[in-house]
Amino acid sequence: MIPLLYIIGICAAMVSIGIAAVIIEKNFITIMLAVELIFMASTIAFVGFYSYSSAPGPWAFIGIFSVWSVAAVEIISLIAIYVYMKARGFNFDIGILTKFKW
Repeated sequence: MIPLLYIIGICAAMVSIGIAAVIIEKNFITIMLAVELIFMASTIAFVGFYSYSSAPGPWAFIGIFSVWSVAAVEIISLIAIYVYMKARGFNFDIGILTKFKW
């Protein structure tokens, strides 16, 4: 079995990469994929902790299903927004959105 410390290290690296991509990137699609990477890191951590628990129950499956559901809704909405706005000639550069400052 893989030690829990390795699993947590991999999840921490994935979250760090995701946060760095959200901060650095200017493309909307890349930002949403970075958020997806953070969701998957939380799922891996959840499964890692679940595998080391002494009395696993059905709540672990409900938690994993809820994280996957949120990630699936995010990707579906991302595809819908992308198709809708690309058909109308919208540019997905986040730098353009600085015009809309308060």
